[in-house]
Amino acid sequence: MNLLFFILITLILVIIIYILLKNKNNKKIGENLKTNKEPEKIELKQINDKQKRIGNYIVIKFLGEGATSKVFLVKKDNSLFALKQLNIIDDELKKRFDREIAILKELKHKNIVSIIDSGIYEEKPFIVIDYVDGDSLDRIAPKLNIIQKLDILISAANGIAYLHSKGIIHRDIKPENILVSKDLSTVKIADLGISKVVYWKPITQEGQILGTPAYMAPELLEGKSDDPRIDIYAFGITMYEVLTHNVPFDGKPSEIILKHIKEEPKLPSLLNPEIPQALDKIIMKCLEKKPERRYKSMLTLVEDLIMVRKNLKI
Repeated sequence: MNLLFFILITLILVIIIYILLKNKNNKKIGENLKTNKEPEKIELKQINDKQKRIGNYIVIKFLGEGATSKVFLVKKDNSLFALKQLNIIDDELKKRFDREIAILKELKHKNIVSIIDSGIYEEKPFIVIDYVDGDSLDRIAPKLNIIQKLDILISAANGIAYLHSKGIIHRDIKPENILVSKDLSTVKIADLGISKVVYWKPITQEGQILGTPAYMAPELLEGKSDDPRIDIYAFGITMYEVLTHNVPFDGKPSEIILKHIKEEPKLPSLLNPEIPQALDKIIMKCLEKKPERRYKSMLTLVEDLIMVRKNLKI
């Protein structure tokens, strides 16, 4: 009997000690959580406040970054826009940025991005333009059929034709600079940062070559940048890439430049048998080495593309 009583008392003491130790540990954990929680909350708040706005625009998310600028999806008054801001401070880049703003203010066309606003935030200029809820043509092209691709290319060509009618040469036409909405109904030419207005004073230094090597017309390498047919050549490369998923010339920049001058591209239909002969001819005419052998205008090119489109069947 005494033994049972002793065992019972021992168990009760063990339980009491266990409960006391558990409460002590919980209290300590609670104190640690309370101590660690406050600094973390402040730090996150500071990050959000810093990224919340650019000027009067609420930043929704980061869209992408190029060599000289960052692009954000922003909101103001329940409307969405794209905001592009220089990420480096450089006098020449500022001049080009101001040039892009001035050019966009003169333009109004359904296939060209429109300027909404501009300003300076943290000493870096920004521009607010149309937001196209979709992606660039280089990203979506592999998912499209030839009819869809042609429809987008025709819309883009109309946008370039409009630029030329205003005396503007884009000088950086490529699939990356053609924005397409998710439903494919909206197509806009973007990034006029190195565009040239033929009747404005040039800001490019003599001998300076601007553009993307894979899309550059041979005459650009000789410093001839005041002819709209350089855009026709670049658009030919763009069509080639969109329809075959390859550029005609690749390699290192110096190698690509030499190929533009010396090599003839393969027929696009050799890479994609779906491409009809008439479309082959259009693309190859755009890619003529001598400007005078290319299309005289984007409008004529558009007419030929529309004709091919009418005769195409899926």
